[in-house]
Amino acid sequence: MFFNISGAQTQALLSPGDGVSNAKVIHITNNHASDAVLVDLFLMKLSSGGSAATTAYILNSYQIRVQDYLSIESEILSFNNSQDDGLGLYIKLNNADSNVDVIIK
Repeated sequence: MFFNISGAQTQALLSPGDGVSNAKVIHITNNHASDAVLVDLFLMKLSSGGSAATTAYILNSYQIRVQDYLSIESEILSFNNSQDDGLGLYIKLNNADSNVDVIIK
């Protein structure tokens, strides 16, 4: 799976109910020409009302330098998100002009 993420909004990479349970590697590349990016990458389970109920951070304000990347290979990425009320994988960047490419395999 490939995503181009920009801006400072929280964005879903693997939403609850997507049925992905075999992810093993996530690769995040900072595409910004002059600024480092701070990345939050986390698992979140939404409450029945749609607000965040539980959050577990994989990365919290992790800095990726200009034109650099981060690869994570971990069993934590192989969570089961087949249920609509289950876990999802989310990303949040620090600035409105931040831009990263994300590959999940």
